[in-house]
Amino acid sequence: MKERILKAAEEVFSEKGYYNTKVYQIAEAAGVSVGTIYRFYESKEELYADVIKTKLKELEKKVVRAIRGKEPEEALRVYIETVVDFFEDERNFFELFMREVGSLVIPNEERLNLSEWYDRYTSKLSKIIEDGIRKGIFKNLHPRAVILIISGALKNLLYASVKGFINLEPEDIKDTLIEIVERGILKA
Repeated sequence: MKERILKAAEEVFSEKGYYNTKVYQIAEAAGVSVGTIYRFYESKEELYADVIKTKLKELEKKVVRAIRGKEPEEALRVYIETVVDFFEDERNFFELFMREVGSLVIPNEERLNLSEWYDRYTSKLSKIIEDGIRKGIFKNLHPRAVILIISGALKNLLYASVKGFINLEPEDIKDTLIEIVERGILKA
């Protein structure tokens, strides 16, 4: 039941945005009563936050699974590819994500309680850079800063592509970012 509510909420929020979505619309889309939604969630905002967190945790699982056991260069490539593929496969969610929290503006991040998740997620990804530095593959750059730069570039490229600001297919986004990142952090 909760999964059905989350899926319906994702669809309605993606279509209408947070402020234009009414709980009754989510209930109709899920085929449940408004009261049923309020048995699981205290407010629309709590449901909205759960939609965002659920999808981000799904992304995190995919990324962690994809990079596991890979050497640093390959792990970095796979991380970028996995994120681009996830957002391409989950386009409705991506548009919701970019509209509401894509810039990771602190007030929105705090409102949705994403800081702790984002800190853990970027910490896991920073280990790729740390491993590459330790193995002499990457330049000695701040690991978390490198991951934040890559993460920001991914969001910006995907957003610009979705909005038509640039004409890049997902494969072009992957190739462009991988090329820039590798040239920037690989030791000569």
